[in-house]
Amino acid sequence: MGRFNMWIQRCLYGRYGIDSLNRFLLGAGLVMIVVGMFYHRYWLRLLTVLILILIYCRMFSRNFVARSRENQRFLEIVGRRKAATCGSYRSGTGYGCTGGRGCRPQKDKTHKILRCPSCGEKLRVPKGVGKISIKCPYCSLKFIKKV
Repeated sequence: MGRFNMWIQRCLYGRYGIDSLNRFLLGAGLVMIVVGMFYHRYWLRLLTVLILILIYCRMFSRNFVARSRENQRFLEIVGRRKAATCGSYRSGTGYGCTGGRGCRPQKDKTHKILRCPSCGEKLRVPKGVGKISIKCPYCSLKFIKKV
């Protein structure tokens, strides 16, 4: 099994791989396969095959710049749509909340944001540990604060 894995790795070296757009297309393809099981339409089968071919072409492509640009455009479109109806989408999930109109970032329940008394920079420290000594990475000031 080790030689086979090495062979696969060598074949896939330098390829683009899977990104958010490919995941979306794969989900759409699977939905179309399930729908095609009930509604036997030629155009639906053809569209499903074309989507699967597109997924494989993007995944095995060596043109990183073009594939990355396509993925960024997809994320912008999905981000705009979800930002309008935010609420349950968290930031940092790939294509969730983008901080758009009417969108509030989620609170971090395990950390607290403090300001350095010297330079005023924001510092992220763990919550609920009591008194801690904090060294500002910007101005190197050491101070003690209860968190």
